[in-house]
Amino acid sequence: MLANASPMSVGDFCNDLKANKITINDDYQRNSGLWSSLAKSYFIESILLEFPIPKLFVYARIDLKTKGTIKEIVDGQQRSGALRDFFNNKLRLSQKIDTDRFRGKRYSDLEDDDKSKFLGYSLPIDQFSGVQEAEVREAFTRMNANNVPLNEEEQRNARFQGPFKWFVNSLCKEKRERFLKIGLFSKRDLIRMGDFKLVADLAYLVDNGIHTTKSAQLDAIYKKYNTSFDREGEFQERLGWGIDTYLSMDAFHDPRLAKPYMAYSIISALIDRKYQLAILEQARNLVPEIAAKVDAAPVSLDDLIVALGSPEDSPQLADFVQTTTKTNVDTSRAARMLYFDSALQNLDA
Repeated sequence: MLANASPMSVGDFCNDLKANKITINDDYQRNSGLWSSLAKSYFIESILLEFPIPKLFVYARIDLKTKGTIKEIVDGQQRSGALRDFFNNKLRLSQKIDTDRFRGKRYSDLEDDDKSKFLGYSLPIDQFSGVQEAEVREAFTRMNANNVPLNEEEQRNARFQGPFKWFVNSLCKEKRERFLKIGLFSKRDLIRMGDFKLVADLAYLVDNGIHTTKSAQLDAIYKKYNTSFDREGEFQERLGWGIDTYLSMDAFHDPRLAKPYMAYSIISALIDRKYQLAILEQARNLVPEIAAKVDAAPVSLDDLIVALGSPEDSPQLADFVQTTTKTNVDTSRAARMLYFDSALQNLDA
């Protein structure tokens, strides 16, 4: 069964929605209202900037009452709702989107050129025609089954649409190219949102201290700040400063250190040294034997790099090397932080 390409301009699509020539069938779609205003704004901004968007799928059937063709949206409810709201002047774009000239604007506030871009944007639509509804359901099931399964971070990004999610998105967008440049993430890692996980993990640290962070903990911070995020300025300052400082320190970009779990510990130590959040004190309490050892025999960054490259030549740092196995466990994180703090003190001296 084929779905034929049937692109439509945004203007024609929205007018057909208004005239009920295109409808939403809840049998295919989730309930409406899942997208926040910021999520809708980000999508509309993508249209205004003429970025590509995922395909929408519709099912064209004959309506016996009107004796005309009705198109039901099979996939694309949230996108269609955002287009309709902006087209009908009911959506004001968020102040947090990237493009200054679109912030706080309704459709009626746009310059004429931008109105034309919005209305003329060609929506990629595939249409099922001349088939039974059961076949459309089967096609929809197969579309979902054939997708690459979403990893936890991608699921989290789809599930939460509040201010914390968009804070993480903005911070990652700002740092992404530098993450890539130093080899902390590959292009594939960034596509699969590995940078989102790192930033959310650091935010959880600032909010709760050192923990063995699993999916439940990251879900918790997204949920906690999904409605309001009154600490956004504080998080922006602390995480932004910590990440920028880390990115500026070339010595910490050695390939043996350019791994997300290493960056987490380095950035954690940097943030606590500046903002005095008692995270390093917590680390000392979690692994007192490591704290005593580092106090007695401070280490340099070179010592740590050599130990990672040739563990057999650095038996005194075996416990540091051991933290590369259980990378997200609280005691491993605490030990790495103490070792990196010692190395930072050595650099300061």
